[in-house]
Amino acid sequence: MRRLSGYPRWFYAALMITVAALTGSGLLLIPNMLELRLDMDAPLHIAGSLRLTSAATHSFTAFLTIGLVGALATVHMRAGWHRRQNRVSGIALVALFFFLLASAVGIYYFGDMDLSRWSSLSHSIVGLVLVLLFGWHAVVGRRIRLRKQRG
Repeated sequence: MRRLSGYPRWFYAALMITVAALTGSGLLLIPNMLELRLDMDAPLHIAGSLRLTSAATHSFTAFLTIGLVGALATVHMRAGWHRRQNRVSGIALVALFFFLLASAVGIYYFGDMDLSRWSSLSHSIVGLVLVLLFGWHAVVGRRIRLRKQRG
C-alpha cells in the first residue's frame, strides 16, 4: 500500500477507505434527496433502513474525514505549499471541503425550506466534484513524485 511521507503506514489506507465510504454513502443518499428535497421521482428507490444506514455512515465518515484532513494539514499540505507543488488542486480541495461542511450544516439547520433545498443540491454537486478533484490531485501528485524519483 502506498504511503504519505510523514504519516504512519496505515494513514493512506484509512484515508482511501474513508473517502470511498463517504462517497458511497453520499451516492446512496442522492435518490432520497431527489424525492424529499426536490420533489422529483428518483430513478432508484432506496429502502428506509438503507437510507438510515447510509445517512449514519455518511455522517460518521464525514467526521472521520474532518480528522484526516486536519492531519493532512500538519504535514502534507504544508510541505506541498512550501514546495509549490499541486497548489491549485490542493487549495480547491480545501475550499470545496469547507463548502461541504457549511452546506451540511445548512441542510439540517436552515429554517427556510428553499435554503435547505439549495444546500442539499449544492452539497451533492460539490461532493461529486470534490471526489473527481481528489482523484486528479492524487494523480498529479503521483506524477510529481515519479518525476522527482527519476531525476
